[in-house]
Amino acid sequence: MKAGVLGLVRDDFEVVDSFSETVERDGKELERVLDVRRVFSLPSGEIAFEGRAAVERIVNRTTAELDFGEVRVEETPQTEVRTTELVGVPGEFVVVGSGKGTFGFDLVCRDTGADIERATLDLSGVLDSQADAEPWRAGFYGHDGNCENGVLHGTDLLDDDEVGELLRDAQLNQLGLDCSYDDRSLKMTASESGYVEVYRPSEFDTADFLQYLLETVVPHAE
Repeated sequence: MKAGVLGLVRDDFEVVDSFSETVERDGKELERVLDVRRVFSLPSGEIAFEGRAAVERIVNRTTAELDFGEVRVEETPQTEVRTTELVGVPGEFVVVGSGKGTFGFDLVCRDTGADIERATLDLSGVLDSQADAEPWRAGFYGHDGNCENGVLHGTDLLDDDEVGELLRDAQLNQLGLDCSYDDRSLKMTASESGYVEVYRPSEFDTADFLQYLLETVVPHAE
């Protein structure tokens, strides 16, 4: 796993266990499952975990049929299963596969008793902390002038006389970087709303991704 939405742990916990439970919603019993498949160590020695989370939920499905010149539309409640990948470092943070998977935070909270909140990233801080950082994407807002907000793509945007000044004055909500990490060339992207993805190096595994988040991104999250 090399991408996902970051959630910060507000309370400490040491272990995450698999569990399943049934809850009642609108008169129906729905299952919720946390499946911890692997516990492993990061390069720095911290313990990490990896697994999946799944929940059943009720959704309304719209169906239509033709009946002798009339169109009949009905909404029928059905049960669907939503799943997400899930990784994390106990007591520090949890990452789920996408914004639709943030229910995974709730399941880890249910198991550990900790409070986990979706992170907000200080992208300017992330940018300043990266070695030899060259932004290739920058989304911004809050700029004084005719160009109030937007998204820019290019190469080493901060080195551009006009664009660089604009980005230094505005608030960043998207950031893509070419930079160095652990003596390797790294390409990544992040959003203010907590999504982080590493594109390169291709051999980056889950442990590398979590180590990178722990060292470089989490210090700039709140």
